[in-house]
Amino acid sequence: MGQAKQRESREERIKQAQDQKLEGERISIEEAKKRLNLPEGNEFRGYVINLPDRDEFLSTFDETEDLINTAYAKIPDLARVFHSIESAVEVAEEITKHKLLICLLFESDKQYFTQPVWANFDE
Repeated sequence: MGQAKQRESREERIKQAQDQKLEGERISIEEAKKRLNLPEGNEFRGYVINLPDRDEFLSTFDETEDLINTAYAKIPDLARVFHSIESAVEVAEEITKHKLLICLLFESDKQYFTQPVWANFDE
């Protein structure tokens, strides 16, 4: 079964992001895996930026003095991966026209798993 079919609805993912924000709380990735009840074999890849309304991931972000160029992908495999939450937040704060979630990205042999940890909106 594909990841899209196994994920919760958009509304559930947004609520989950708001309820389980790790913002301001520093925990290890291993602790995050335990809290999320991830099965063995899931490897942490980094942080990705998700557009929950469009169910897409930021794949490209280029900023110049005059222009911000972004591109989005439907699958986490093509997402731009950040190695720190701070760098992901820095980019997310430049993208003001979309609701965004920053998610932990885990990979297993068969699929990706994302867990929201930050949102640029309140609902």
